[in-house]
Amino acid sequence: MKPILFCIGFAFAFSIYAAENPFMPPNFPLPKFPDKIFNVKEFGATGNGETNDTSAIDSAIDKCNSSGGGTVYFPDGKYGAGSIHLKSNVRLLLESNAVVFGLPGAFEEPEPHPLDKFKYEDFGHQHFHDSLFYGENVTNIAIVGGKINGGPAIGHGDPKPGNGDKLITVVSGKNLYFQNVTHEKGGHFCYLLNDCTGITLDGVVIKESRDAVDLMGCSDVQIHNCNFTGCGDDTIGVKSDYALGRRINSANIYVWDSYFESGCNGLQFGSETAGDFHNVNFWNIRIGRAMKAGIGITSGDSAVIDGVNYSNIVITGAACPIYMLVWDRLRTGEPGARIGTIKNVHLQDITISNCAAGRQGPVQTSVLSGWTNSPFENITFENVKIIYPGGDTNSSEYFYPKNPKDYSPRSLGPRPASAFYIRNGKGLTFKNVEFEFTTPDNRVPLVLDNVDGVTLDNFKSGKSGEGKTVRLLNVKNLNAQNSSPLANTNSWNADNVTE
Repeated sequence: MKPILFCIGFAFAFSIYAAENPFMPPNFPLPKFPDKIFNVKEFGATGNGETNDTSAIDSAIDKCNSSGGGTVYFPDGKYGAGSIHLKSNVRLLLESNAVVFGLPGAFEEPEPHPLDKFKYEDFGHQHFHDSLFYGENVTNIAIVGGKINGGPAIGHGDPKPGNGDKLITVVSGKNLYFQNVTHEKGGHFCYLLNDCTGITLDGVVIKESRDAVDLMGCSDVQIHNCNFTGCGDDTIGVKSDYALGRRINSANIYVWDSYFESGCNGLQFGSETAGDFHNVNFWNIRIGRAMKAGIGITSGDSAVIDGVNYSNIVITGAACPIYMLVWDRLRTGEPGARIGTIKNVHLQDITISNCAAGRQGPVQTSVLSGWTNSPFENITFENVKIIYPGGDTNSSEYFYPKNPKDYSPRSLGPRPASAFYIRNGKGLTFKNVEFEFTTPDNRVPLVLDNVDGVTLDNFKSGKSGEGKTVRLLNVKNLNAQNSSPLANTNSWNADNVTE
């Protein structure tokens, strides 16, 4: 019983640490390897940029693994390959001018999948063998240094026969370490990690890809000192799909000291949200472009997203600054799946400016939207400033946006607020929150609809074209302090009040 008690004790102690220190590096352990070295060129790899070196690289990895582990070494050179098989206890060490790239025709065919007919996931999420590097049920894996590129064989869509769509895929892995690796060209994904525990990305650079890193049902993750640009879709995707035929929860994810640019969402939960999420933390992050949302949290497939913290986030170029949504896709094979929720989220020291039109049209109002029977709970914004371009001349009359058909900000349609539209929730705090507009906007800045338990403390905003700041509809237990035009008040209920 002692090992079990130790594990329970460690988990309990870590949960206390995480609650008290959401913005401290977790210092998860890194994999260690024996001193043995296996040079890929001694196994027949040429590194000439033309030969298919897959077999030679696999042979070096097999020998390293069967010898008890160690380092597979890549001298300077260009190694064309496809579907390299990762094995446990193996570190791949690339010299600074060593490049492994996808060679056309070198990839394995996508493996058959028993869930294909159900369409729970997109093709790229549900097939793994068509990756430049692939491992399943592996422990203690590292890739350090050099460059790993998609080359002409890896694209952003479903691959042609013999080609691939992912750089690095690990399924059901433990203790994974990626350090100082540069990806000049990715694919549909640079990293697809599904059901993995103990993940570290340190100093990873991605210059072009669709998705940068997709964490599918992963736990104990630390990502820091990374630079992801040129991403057509999400940079950090915190997700949980049904590709493995079961709900997989995510917990203890830490991302800090990094710079991201995204053609979609800078920091994103979903859209795949079959499993629950707990204790996810982001801090000291700059986002230079987000053509959907700067910060996005969506629960559409039954997930309970509980315990998320953001601090010191600076965002420029977002099409929608903040977008949080509960919706009802329920793309999961779990019987009796119910609509999820978003709760216990704390955003502090957030600055969002220079909002810019994105792939879905002009700049859109931030949103926090719970479901009627599954409201959001306990969301706090503290020391948050958002600067909008303004200029909308639409009527400020209230209208109720329809429930969206997908998770994208555009799907919600026009907003009745110019800065933040919030509906269907319990427990909302705005403390030291400020909205500014470069050009006057006709809509009321803040609209609260069907929210129970609201605290406005030192809330400031520009006014609508009609001189109004806040519209309150079916709001209960409102507490306002130092938030003009609302007088200081405790437990005030309001329905259809505009100030």
